[in-house]
Amino acid sequence: MALASRSASRTIAGPLRCAAVAGPRCSSHLSPSPLPSLAATRPSRHFTACGATRERETFPYQNAFTKILHPIGYIKWKMNRIDSARHGYEACSSQFDKRSEMVKAFNLPDNFQTWFAMTVLHVWMYNARLRAEGLEGKEMKQEMFDHIWLDVELKIHHAGVRTNVSKIMSNLVSAYYGQTLAYDEGLYYGDAILAGALWRNLMGSQDITATQMEAVLVYVRKQLLRLDAADRAEVLEGRFSFDDVEI
Repeated sequence: MALASRSASRTIAGPLRCAAVAGPRCSSHLSPSPLPSLAATRPSRHFTACGATRERETFPYQNAFTKILHPIGYIKWKMNRIDSARHGYEACSSQFDKRSEMVKAFNLPDNFQTWFAMTVLHVWMYNARLRAEGLEGKEMKQEMFDHIWLDVELKIHHAGVRTNVSKIMSNLVSAYYGQTLAYDEGLYYGDAILAGALWRNLMGSQDITATQMEAVLVYVRKQLLRLDAADRAEVLEGRFSFDDVEI
């Protein structure tokens, strides 16, 4: 069953994997060299009374009553939010094509599963930044989530798949939640756990060296630092772009 790729078909090879949070960890030992730490960045964002006021000004339609009173304004505002989320999602979904050196360096298959795993990884990183933006970040996360499955359905349709579509989508949704939950656990508990999640989900549990595993970790940490330093408007408007980190 072939799904569309950048120039050639990407096929789903084997059953879709849903990352188990308590699954086996990567057996490779990481190099003792320090990795970029998010603790070195600016302090955590806190919403004060002034921050809540600013949020109400930029997020004016927080209840059904205001949406009913200003339907045209709400529709325009909603369409802008959808466009911003589309740009943010495209910044994530395009990384498979932009990171061809990563695919080659780690001998990853050029197929739909690799594209999906890399897209989920970058969406997760983007969402980690959006969590700090209150209601606007929550709205953006939901819109990006909707774009993921619209894009996946289009890829399935363009590949000519007509049977078992619901089952395929269900497996992909399960994989999405499993992978993002595993990354959340790794972000909370440290690089060893994060390495295990990346090894299972992105690397397909294949044999890799400690140097390769460290390179993936450094890549993720640097992108998280880039996101954390990004301007609020840049992130919420979908104008963010990931750094060109060499592998």
